[in-house]
Amino acid sequence: MKTTICLMLASVLSGAGSFAQTSSVAGNERSVQVNPGYTITLTQPTSPLNLASKITIPMTIVNVTNGDLLWRAEWSTDKDAWYSGFRFLLTKDGKEVETTFFHRKISGRQLRGDPDEVESGSTVLLPKPPGKMFVITIDLKRLYEITKPGEYTLEVFRFGEDEKTTIHSNIVTLNIVP
Repeated sequence: MKTTICLMLASVLSGAGSFAQTSSVAGNERSVQVNPGYTITLTQPTSPLNLASKITIPMTIVNVTNGDLLWRAEWSTDKDAWYSGFRFLLTKDGKEVETTFFHRKISGRQLRGDPDEVESGSTVLLPKPPGKMFVITIDLKRLYEITKPGEYTLEVFRFGEDEKTTIHSNIVTLNIVP
């Protein structure tokens, strides 16, 4: 019995050593950055934004390849369906600003008490030629409960069409005044 336990323990330790060896070799390999084929660029506001007004930020999507790019889009009659293709992060003092019900719905982060809604529509792949694909205006008050003046930062993410990469926008700083 003791021999069996000793052999099992030796086997486990031997396997752990092999695993550690494999991990260190894998850790020495350089990770390859996959080019998603497009960029997401937020426009930095040139002047302060008024808390009492609509707060919008233009976002430009550019195909940076030499050929058509297949773009996954939401096929829906809802004019705001495009929001669900992106993830938004608005922070103030290092913390995410309180989200609206709409933001929680499109990001799958509903809170207890949020109404249930039935999703409709489907996803389609659309070919987009090289160059500027489109400009979308983000309505930040549609996504966040912006109730105080101050300095905010905004970044946008999108999962690549390969579903393995995440494309990040530039980060913009917003000065919101009363």
